[in-house]
Amino acid sequence: MMTPGEGERAIGELVGAELPDRVAINVQGGIPEPAAGKVAAGQTVEMGKAVLSLYRSARQPALADRGRDLAAAAARPGLVLIATEDHAVGSLEQRRRAAERAGARSATLTGLGHWWMLEDPALGAKVLAEFWKGLPA
Repeated sequence: MMTPGEGERAIGELVGAELPDRVAINVQGGIPEPAAGKVAAGQTVEMGKAVLSLYRSARQPALADRGRDLAAAAARPGLVLIATEDHAVGSLEQRRRAAERAGARSATLTGLGHWWMLEDPALGAKVLAEFWKGLPA
């Protein structure tokens, strides 16, 4: 997604695919049904542009710059959800270290992946509600 040309090609293949194929791609990527179908229905050229923009906003040195600012995040309560099967966002050690540097609590979502909020919405809601309940009024 980061490489110009390659990212556009990958997104073009996705949004240009027929709906059943987009659903299958989403399921293969970890999005469970029926959410995979709903996401696929919204996968348009505009969404593809937004995805590329998001990914490319994290190019170096931007990501490293944000990392240097992590300590400032400790000024407010934070929560880092660490889905153990999410291999798209850095190692478990990197995520734990980032949470610690930001002064954030972390919650480990064992066995869940990048789409944890769809894989086990009840657990996600419980973890978030517990965090919010503990915030100062």
